[in-house]
Amino acid sequence: MKITVDVRRHLRLMHRAKVELCSNDEVIVAYTRDLSESGLYVLGGFNHTLLPGDILEVMLLDIENALSRRVVVIRADEAGFAVEFCE
Repeated sequence: MKITVDVRRHLRLMHRAKVELCSNDEVIVAYTRDLSESGLYVLGGFNHTLLPGDILEVMLLDIENALSRRVVVIRADEAGFAVEFCE
């Protein structure tokens, strides 16, 4: 049995929310797996490879008149990618 230490700054909430993400040349609609005060994990991905440090725009589609927020890619894996909200 492997024991790991979770070093996250904020508690994650498992929540499925529909989001729209925009990169420079592509827009996707996807769903979150979880979210926290500092970011979220998105299931799925873009047609191109996301790299840590890439900047995207994200908007929640389940909220009327939602504002978009800039996010930075923290990591990407086979299931999706994690982003952190930009200040």
